[in-house]
Amino acid sequence: MKEFEIITKEDCGRCDLLKRWFLENGISYRETSVNSLEVPQELLNDSQFRDKFCSNDKCKFFVPLLHLTETGEYYHKFMFGIDGIRTKFLRDLLEVDGIKSKDGKTIREPKLCRNDLVESQLKKYILAIGICRSGGDLLYSIQLDKNLNLDLITQFISALSMFGEENLGKIERITIKGLEVEMSIVSKYDLIFLVLFRSDMVQDHLDEESEKGLDKFYQIFKTYIDQNKTNKALYYSFDTEMCLLIQDFLVRIGVLECIDCSLEIPILRELSSSL
Repeated sequence: MKEFEIITKEDCGRCDLLKRWFLENGISYRETSVNSLEVPQELLNDSQFRDKFCSNDKCKFFVPLLHLTETGEYYHKFMFGIDGIRTKFLRDLLEVDGIKSKDGKTIREPKLCRNDLVESQLKKYILAIGICRSGGDLLYSIQLDKNLNLDLITQFISALSMFGEENLGKIERITIKGLEVEMSIVSKYDLIFLVLFRSDMVQDHLDEESEKGLDKFYQIFKTYIDQNKTNKALYYSFDTEMCLLIQDFLVRIGVLECIDCSLEIPILRELSSSL
């Protein structure tokens, strides 16, 4: 069984929130408090901790700090977002399922995009977005329609690539009969960017934006990709870039207009269109 350590301190609201999430999902953990005199020195003696949080003159980290004792890795970033705990990130990182708390309530998933207009349009037309290796390993995904089996779909795309990557590159659209679902495929860097969308969505510029997304993904995660790392938690931070790509696409096809895109949460307005 995998072992997890949560490093906390007194009067830490996020520490309590993370511990509660572990308990609600039935995941055991060991708690260590930095208020104990021995703990900071133990962390400094850990080379993986020093490599991640220390420079030549100082060490800086925030709590709660999640320590995967099996691999020695430490995590703080990406566990929390504007809406609280990022449950998708934690489930991918810990490789556990379970979206129900002990009282039967569903744990709320945070929004992908902090701009409500982008989020509403995303849910209206996009069913799923995935980036996988040509061999089928799913590295990153956004799944809005939970009835779709994205892992199975990527395996299907992988099977197509067995006929030659040059043939896969010629496939731009696949229609899934009976579900009124279409799929766009862009392949590059031995990776595949796929978008599943409703058949009434405007498809102008979709391939160009998908290729731009694949370029950005490879640029950011080249080291992990070249090392054949498949833990989806490593790629979770791409949410920010993906949200910007979706926003740019919606602006480009005339669904939204960006009044001020310089802000962290851009000011947008919805335009009337045939979409």
